[in-house]
Amino acid sequence: MLGVRLDTDLEQRLTAVARTQGRSKSDIARDAVRRYVELHDEAYRAEARRQSLRAAARDGGEDWAFLEAVESEDGAWS
Repeated sequence: MLGVRLDTDLEQRLTAVARTQGRSKSDIARDAVRRYVELHDEAYRAEARRQSLRAAARDGGEDWAFLEAVESEDGAWS
């Protein structure tokens, strides 16, 4: 469970959007948070992959084992 405080203007705008779309404010907030997390999680994973590849090239490939283990965990990179 998460409680979020919004300033008056933003809450009024959110209420208007929710009413227009026939959705609840919670549905819209949940969707917005999900999109934000997905965007930033993907950016984090891309940076981790970039750093692993760079280190592997520098160190002769020892980091490939780590990268492959992470990839096999969730299959998110390919």
